[in-house]
Amino acid sequence: MNRISPKKRPFYALIGVGAFALFAGGQDVRAAEINTRVLVAEELTRSFEYDAASRELDLAGAPDDPDVVVERARIELHKGNCDSAAAMLMRPAIAKVERAEEVSGIAKGCARATAATILEKDDTAGVEVRFQDENDRALFPGMVDTVVKAREAISRDLGTDFPRPTRIVVVRDSLTLSVMTGLPYSAAQTTGTVAVAKWGRVTMISPRAGHHGYPWKDTLAHELTHLAVTRITHDHAPLWLQEGLAKHEESRWRPAGPFDEKPTPEAIVLRGIEKKLDLPLDKLGMSLAMLPSPEAAMVAYSEVTSFVRRLDAQGPDTLKKLLAEMAHTTDASQALQKTTGQDLAAWDKAWRTWLTEQPKGQLPSYFGLNDDHGGEKDLAQTRDHARLAELLLERNHPDAALIELAKIKEETFAVPELRALRARVFLAADKKDQALADVNDPKDVIAGYGPWWAVRGVIQRGAATQGGALDTSEPSFAEAVAQDPFGVMSACRTAPPSSLSAPEPAPASPAPILDPSTEALCQAARLWNFVP
Repeated sequence: MNRISPKKRPFYALIGVGAFALFAGGQDVRAAEINTRVLVAEELTRSFEYDAASRELDLAGAPDDPDVVVERARIELHKGNCDSAAAMLMRPAIAKVERAEEVSGIAKGCARATAATILEKDDTAGVEVRFQDENDRALFPGMVDTVVKAREAISRDLGTDFPRPTRIVVVRDSLTLSVMTGLPYSAAQTTGTVAVAKWGRVTMISPRAGHHGYPWKDTLAHELTHLAVTRITHDHAPLWLQEGLAKHEESRWRPAGPFDEKPTPEAIVLRGIEKKLDLPLDKLGMSLAMLPSPEAAMVAYSEVTSFVRRLDAQGPDTLKKLLAEMAHTTDASQALQKTTGQDLAAWDKAWRTWLTEQPKGQLPSYFGLNDDHGGEKDLAQTRDHARLAELLLERNHPDAALIELAKIKEETFAVPELRALRARVFLAADKKDQALADVNDPKDVIAGYGPWWAVRGVIQRGAATQGGALDTSEPSFAEAVAQDPFGVMSACRTAPPSSLSAPEPAPASPAPILDPSTEALCQAARLWNFVP
């Protein structure tokens, strides 16, 4: 979660209204009572206890008080009623209130961004998704499935429930993400942030915004974890704990994948330490999305992931106990001391000592932290050959495309983008055995990539259709959709037309029969890619 401006928490509520009466009288006592109610309501809202927050504001007995109005607007904003929240804050007297500035800015941005949006609901699952663009509606079934499974896993691991409905907004771009959440636009661009959990919802950019999407399902699970941690701790959890838990949970809702530990977070941290990109856990700033570079953000995410895993290794209830303790304090070091017997400094020292005992391994240049790029000239040549091969493939010249790809060093084909491209070219050249060799084993590539999985699925399905073998393609297509949902191969479970200048040959196997939700995603992918 990207917390831009942390606020003081209402520990004043523990003092009680009566204590204020000892030091003030008349109007001062009344103002103190209202202030206390407002602070309690704010904390309840941040914990998604909206009915309790509203009752607290009712008890304040001052419906026109600017601070009370701001908190009512905050509740409406959390519920997704952006227009109502913005309207509440339009009065000049309220606009001058300090606490109104952030809420008002978000409410106005949210109202603009969600105007004429499309709302999809699954009342049984307790999920609501607003789509800024109608073309993204085909994601809804996959989102519901992910939310249901992720909520179950997070509740099990962290010991919480999720208030219903779970609210998600899918926006077109980083600019809209910024106005909806308060994350500075420059920060979103610098670190490549695609989702934020704040204001009672998950706001995420459409996978269509990237060339081949991004791991949107794991990202959704990551952001749901932020909402859960905020609810449990009343938003007291420090950044390292928030992000470490989110990374820890983002893949636990599904079976383990071959790229979950490739590379390990420890390998990234060790390389980050060598390059002096690491930071102390309590000095990460207000948001990892606001770090100065994608490399710095990657190292920081790996730091907190590795650290939280070490905490979790202490026992199955360690994280639950720590989170429960954080509901009563903003001092994470004190909470660690109480739940584990060691404070943050001791834990950090022990973790860094343990890190030095871990194998460094060779971190591929693909991840951007190594200096062994082979020279800018080699990189430029690789890009040129790959791009020319892609253009030749699009124009139905696979043999010429293979000549271009042969000019690239073989070890470079550990990069999944290149290997997926070569497999597609082999497939178009009717060299199915070579194509299968390029996508058969995840160990041959260094990271997950939607089109790589999609080509794999197409080949597996073709082999089953033609040879009568068992169809093992569905897991590959599921992985492809989880990363590149609007790729035609991913969504439609078949190879797309590969020629812009010649008629498409008869398909090697009949088009698959798709269920309604998959068919909707296929149609959206074809529309997005201008495929008939």
